[in-house]
Parts: sequence; structure tokens; C-alpha cells
Amino acid sequence: MKTFYLAVFIITTFFVPKQTQNSRDAVLGKWTNEDKTRVVEFVNTGNSYNAIIRKAPDESIVGKNQITDIIYSNGIYNGKVNFPKKGKSYPCRLRIKNDGSIELTVKVGFINKSQIWTRIK
Repeated sequence: MKTFYLAVFIITTFFVPKQTQNSRDAVLGKWTNEDKTRVVEFVNTGNSYNAIIRKAPDESIVGKNQITDIIYSNGIYNGKVNFPKKGKSYPCRLRIKNDGSIELTVKVGFINKSQIWTRIK
């Protein structure tokens, strides 16, 4: 019986990932945009998430929310992307891809624009 428990312990400790891509908290941490000019940090705000700008060419927007009211459901995060300089917000969708990157899609009217963000380790 001890062997069984030892085997279960080893399997769960070393072979089961602590945070899977389907975990609602998988988005937490720092990410950079495609051209590596902006860093955002996803933080838990209780029932939702926000992405706070940590680095940007325009330092006046550092510390502001880039994405707000992010809600996780069935592998997709939905929220609002904010453009602080313009004072506008648009619906967005985030999806963690198999390679661990985020695909961010913003919808403005009939137009969808997507961008791939990479996790900063």
C-alpha cells in the first residue's frame, strides 16, 4: 500500500502541471506585445482580471489598465481593451494558444484585429 501512495505522490508532484492552459489563472503574469514595445501584467481582481501597463514607449500610460473586466469561460477570456490616450474601450477576446502565447482579438465595429502576445519569464 505504501508503494501505491508513493507512486501517486510522485506522479502528481512531477508529472501534473501546476497551471494548465485551461486553468482560469493561466493568464496571470507579465506579457509583451508582438513588437516588444509594451509589457502588461495580468492581475486577479476578484471575479475578473485586469491587464495593467507596466512598460510602454509613452510613460504617461504606465500603470493604467490596458484590458479590464476580463472574465474566463470555457477556455476564452472576454473583456474590454482600453486605449487610454483616446479614452475609448472596445470588446476583446483572449485565448491561450497551445504554444503558451496569447491571441488577443479586438473588435471595432465589423473589424477584428488580432495580435499574439508572449509571456515574459
